[in-house]
Amino acid sequence: MKPTEFSLKRELTALVTGAWLRPPVAQQVAALCWRRAGDGHEVLLVTTRGRGQWMLPKGWPKESKPDAEMAAVEAYEEAGVRGALDPSPIGSFHYEKRIGMGTVMECEATVYALEVSEQLQAFPEAGQREIGWFSPGEAAAKVEYAELSALLTQFAP
Repeated sequence: MKPTEFSLKRELTALVTGAWLRPPVAQQVAALCWRRAGDGHEVLLVTTRGRGQWMLPKGWPKESKPDAEMAAVEAYEEAGVRGALDPSPIGSFHYEKRIGMGTVMECEATVYALEVSEQLQAFPEAGQREIGWFSPGEAAAKVEYAELSALLTQFAP
């Protein structure tokens, strides 16, 4: 198939399915930060700055850095944690990001696991968020989005 035929087919498909009516989904990266606890593990959640909802540390990808590394940067900036990063994604979840007065953007966050070995007291967003360690079940109950909740309960390091 010629490139122009492929492009035309994609545009026709979008027209027929109504995809052109839906706004694009913004891509983000997130870190599922975890540590060993007793016979199992705990996961770290942070609150968002706007609404104070529990969430994984997350942010925007950058072309100059691999997505997994950007997830680790977000974990440090938002929660002050560092550790061993798995460069392969463990899943993703969709959520709505509020970006202004009543404006909502649909986002998909690709999630990378980070085994925490260090938690600092001083970090860029210290004092702007709450940080908590929870069992996977507790964490799943605290988050608003079903896909994230499922990811938290299914994660097995």
